[in-house]
Amino acid sequence: MKYIIAIGIFQALLATVLLLRSRYRKNADDLLISLVVCIGLHLSIKFFIFTFVQDQQVLNMLNTFIGFCYIPLLYLYTLKTIRPEFVSASKWYVFIPFVIGAIGYFSTVCVLSVTSPNAYLVLYWYNTISLYTLLPLDIIFSCGIIYLAIHKLPRNSQEKKLIVQLASLFLSIGILSVLFIIFSPYIFSLNYLSRSVIYTLLVVITIRIITYKYAMLADPVTTNLNNEILLSASNYNVATEITNETKSDVNSSLLQPVVENPLMIEKETVQPQKRKEILSQSEMFKILLKLEKAMEKEKHYMDSELTLDKLAKLTSLSKYHISETLNHFVNKPFYTFINEYRIEYVKDKLKSLSEKNDSINILDLAYESGFNSKSSFNRYFKEITAYTPREYINLISTELVS
Repeated sequence: MKYIIAIGIFQALLATVLLLRSRYRKNADDLLISLVVCIGLHLSIKFFIFTFVQDQQVLNMLNTFIGFCYIPLLYLYTLKTIRPEFVSASKWYVFIPFVIGAIGYFSTVCVLSVTSPNAYLVLYWYNTISLYTLLPLDIIFSCGIIYLAIHKLPRNSQEKKLIVQLASLFLSIGILSVLFIIFSPYIFSLNYLSRSVIYTLLVVITIRIITYKYAMLADPVTTNLNNEILLSASNYNVATEITNETKSDVNSSLLQPVVENPLMIEKETVQPQKRKEILSQSEMFKILLKLEKAMEKEKHYMDSELTLDKLAKLTSLSKYHISETLNHFVNKPFYTFINEYRIEYVKDKLKSLSEKNDSINILDLAYESGFNSKSSFNRYFKEITAYTPREYINLISTELVS
């Protein structure tokens, strides 16, 4: 069982690092990171207990209080995904069972450490109360989360699939735990088996989160018709011929009739097919990490004249490899990739200036980040954050006041 726990700790650490390094995460993903961190802490505590604690009563009965925060975090992530403007702190009360569980856990540990004659009685009541509180909450709220995701999120969205799958895994943990409790009096070694199954499911949860964000273990990404048209256009070097944001806007307007009426492609006998990948998933992942490192350290995105050719020279990478990595692995066009960095830079500046109560000139920040068009900045800011710049400033001000 310790091997399963060790694997889970490694997977949780890996998922946390990858999510923190990602430049494409949304605000809701911070809750996903918190969920992974909690799984890692949970498994780390269990690894310590199974390694250094010899008391069989403690090994069999000491439940970890961290399990009380899994479903609340997934619930808040679901709400944040449904409504990006949702403030997670407004639902603080969902963590009340977690706080009470933490108090009970540390109180029990203190009683056990001083070898009180009532230690095992305290341990029994802590285990019983925590277990019979946690399981119904997990089962009920997991079903509620699945219902919310199915009815409130778009049918084919990746977030919907992730939420439903994670909630289903937590629901499975709850149901299996109930079954193990029912049958444990009849099978002596069932406690060991039940814990092994539960820890394995926690490992599966962390792996699923990794595959959601980076598609390292998942099937290749299938794209919709518009994305395929864009990829097809990139094969004819449409993207590489764009030298600035203004030309990008002009070309996109010229291509607009093609996107709006895909039947025209069939008339010209040009079938929009996804180009076969040349690079492997691991090679594209390495290229992505190199691009991210270059953007974070060198801040190439602040160059308003940055093009695919120019970035290829700056990073010593093939422009075709960069294009394939962005289109196939990240599923983003070149300028979307660059502009996300620019928007993130502006967001950080807006937050910093708001905290210092300094004057804010949004247009100056837009030009400073690398945009050379006010309309492009406003358009990308709205697409990426779901807010206009002014709405985002008001949101920051509200959070600072609260």
